[in-house]
Amino acid sequence: MEEVVQHQSRQSCRVVWRRDDKPGVAFGRAHALSAVVTAIVVAGALLSSSRFVIAQTSLEKQAQCELSAIRDTRSVVAIQFIRSACNWLALNGDSLLNEGSKRYYVCLVQQLSGAQADQAAGAIASACRTSYPP
Repeated sequence: MEEVVQHQSRQSCRVVWRRDDKPGVAFGRAHALSAVVTAIVVAGALLSSSRFVIAQTSLEKQAQCELSAIRDTRSVVAIQFIRSACNWLALNGDSLLNEGSKRYYVCLVQQLSGAQADQAAGAIASACRTSYPP
């Protein structure tokens, strides 16, 4: 007949084992499971916070780009182009795959800054598109 013994360990871990089991093995399994769960929780927290940091950095990049370019700009069309270009640069500007398109958006930000009239902004955007096709 098999006898089951229950034991309360020092670390509030309820361990159940048979007479021929070793208490250290049962406690070791519980400790290993606890370590795995802790590792998963920590990894999840790190991954979610790193995504937030990346998103925050992109938003900051876009805001800085807009602040530097829109400063003296009066044209509504120019401001729309600048915001769009800053958004693209903040999200894609660091990628080597987008090097060709990047020059177009940089041109928009640099050349539209300070534009006073919508007609001038349209001409500048057209010139950037011709010089650096996206």
